[in-house]
Amino acid sequence: MTAADIPAGLALCRAAHWNQTARDWEFFLSAGPEAALAAEEEGRVVGTVATVPYGTFTWISMVLVDPLSRGKGIGRLLLERGLALLPPGVVARLDATAAGEPLYRSLGFEAEYGLTRWFVDAMPTPEGPADVSEAAPTARPLAPRDWPMILKMDRHVFGASRAALLERMAAEAPAYAWVLEVNDHLRGYMFGRHGHVREHLGPLIADTPESAHVILEACLSSHARQNFFIDVPDRHDGWADVLAARGFAIERPFLRMYRGRLAASGNPSVVYAVTGPEFG
Repeated sequence: MTAADIPAGLALCRAAHWNQTARDWEFFLSAGPEAALAAEEEGRVVGTVATVPYGTFTWISMVLVDPLSRGKGIGRLLLERGLALLPPGVVARLDATAAGEPLYRSLGFEAEYGLTRWFVDAMPTPEGPADVSEAAPTARPLAPRDWPMILKMDRHVFGASRAALLERMAAEAPAYAWVLEVNDHLRGYMFGRHGHVREHLGPLIADTPESAHVILEACLSSHARQNFFIDVPDRHDGWADVLAARGFAIERPFLRMYRGRLAASGNPSVVYAVTGPEFG
């Protein structure tokens, strides 16, 4: 896939009602040599796959097939070609839709944990759990001095460095980059990005549910008229109540999966929102 194929990739995104933008495709193409592949049929792009190398593992994303060309094995072919780009021994990870899960399992992927996509369109006044304690610290916008702490914490949490991705997100959507710091100690942070359908919040990393709540509330309160997606691990009791009280509703589930020996899964217990199925 080359830059000339980005319009075709975007057309596939629109046909699938996905949220990616041209800048997302540019990131995939810059991730490494042959990082993204396109399938052609009679000179027309009918499918894509992207691979994002993170060192200890590679993220598989953007597995898209034109609706008129499905059922011909194109998705499997793209996945096989994409997996063939991985260096020997490198783990492959991805977030599967319910429709894609059987294909991934047939190629040796195993379940890691479940995720749920939530969305909100123009947030109402918060109720119940969204009322953050008056004694709680306040999150603030990201500052340049925060980067060393964030990148150190994020490498531990994610299991690999994704500095280039986070720096790009902060540069392109600074309004969604927030930090919670107490007594010079980083308690958590959040980034976001622009999307075609809605803006997308994540990753959201925090040491406690209360810290995650403070960060999310600071961002939402600053953008009360904005529409958002947020992709949330299913493991946190009570976190769904916080989102529901803020007006979010469930759109669909995902399943995080991997193939290979997953030795560097990070620390998902402090992840309150992932970056998204295309980035991990």
